[in-house]
Amino acid sequence: MGRTPPLSAAKAVDIVVASEQLILRGTGVDVEPALLSGNVVLNLTEPTSIKQINLLFRGKAHVPSTSIEPHILNNSSSQYVVCNHEWSFLEGHKGHSHTLKAGRHLFPFELRVGGSLPSSIATLVNGGSSVSYKLRATVVRSGFSANLSAIQPITITRTFAPESLEYQQTLEIENTWPEKLMYALIVPHKAWAAGDELTSLVKFAPLAKGVRVMSITSNLCETTRTLAKGGHLEKTRVVVSRRHEIVRGRAVSVD
Repeated sequence: MGRTPPLSAAKAVDIVVASEQLILRGTGVDVEPALLSGNVVLNLTEPTSIKQINLLFRGKAHVPSTSIEPHILNNSSSQYVVCNHEWSFLEGHKGHSHTLKAGRHLFPFELRVGGSLPSSIATLVNGGSSVSYKLRATVVRSGFSANLSAIQPITITRTFAPESLEYQQTLEIENTWPEKLMYALIVPHKAWAAGDELTSLVKFAPLAKGVRVMSITSNLCETTRTLAKGGHLEKTRVVVSRRHEIVRGRAVSVD
């Protein structure tokens, strides 16, 4: 038979969540809330006097300052709190302590997360910006004993609802190269889910004799816009590029 590991082998305080990733589906006010739930776990090897146990869920945003403000260093940044929620366990009179017996103690918590909270993100573009969330548990012990603490990062992802029109609407762009050819770009969806394979259809119609398409280069670009102190910052980069050559009327991918 297996032997249960001693309590000393476990963390004195831990945060165990049902899921480390919360997905918010929808846009604007039409967002389906996600449930953040779990337990603050306290492992005691002996009876311990505890004043209080607090749990804090906080989201922070870091944005850079711009050179528009000459009195601010270019590498400085600003920090904003985007959400803040606190739980308190073992409530009682101020200064009153609770003696907990040795063993494993669970303190459950839950919070419905939704609304306008931004997605978790981190980028080095435009001087570096980030939005991050985490849970922090603090156990305040009596006397001169050091407090106990634990941190659990939480990831928030925003996406369209499965029935959103962005997943159904076709995007079509048509234009003409005067006296040369007409062309059209057709993308089956305006939005793509993570892990999808992006596809597109390109049509050409020559307008002059001898005009033909030899190759097509497609670029997928990422644009990062940051609202920082002093103004907006924007940068675009090519994420992936693909080249096709037209061989006997068919597009053949070229590495």
